[in-house]
Amino acid sequence: MKQRSFFVLFLFFFAITFGNGCSDPASKRDFANVYSLSGDEKELIKPGDIIMRHGYGFVSNTIVKTLQEDYAISHAGIVVSDNQGGLRVVHSVSQTISDFDGVQDVDINTFVRDSQPNSIMVVRFLPSSENPESRVGISRRANYYLEQKIPFDYSFSLDDDTRFYCSEFIVRVLADIFGDSLFGQFYPANISGLEKLKFGIFIDPGLFEIVINHQQ
Repeated sequence: MKQRSFFVLFLFFFAITFGNGCSDPASKRDFANVYSLSGDEKELIKPGDIIMRHGYGFVSNTIVKTLQEDYAISHAGIVVSDNQGGLRVVHSVSQTISDFDGVQDVDINTFVRDSQPNSIMVVRFLPSSENPESRVGISRRANYYLEQKIPFDYSFSLDDDTRFYCSEFIVRVLADIFGDSLFGQFYPANISGLEKLKFGIFIDPGLFEIVINHQQ
């Protein structure tokens, strides 16, 4: 199991550094049928929610195939509101698929468009469901790290809070709002290299409610 974990981490690092990351070039996609959320679905989404997807490309497919989770997820981010009342997604991305490295934001329509069809999931941390103010806190904290321009964590180290990979960024934001002990709850000290890449932690019914699920 340790050898498999090491191989996955090595493959993930190699592909995201030297490959095309989570996305194929736009020219390879079929934009005649653009994947999108309906207006009613967007009304369900609140700032502070977590949006997840199965992206395009070698890295995304490798993550999904190797992790073998109940849902095909390869990337995630935090929903925030923009100045015009719309929604954006703050997420941590490698420079290989972006104009710059690390925590950045994108319009939610673009985030969904760059997802494989019928792969979007949106979840809400249960304590934030009960307290709308904490949802605002999650959104603000995500924007704080966006302003700090936190770089991508290519070493996938949970001991370094100056760099984040995508799911680590989300857990760090939640821990900042709900207490540092939450980080250890999501990532115990004995967690393996493979386990810390999994997205199933965001679908635990004891901690999250599913708002939108296109993978049903």
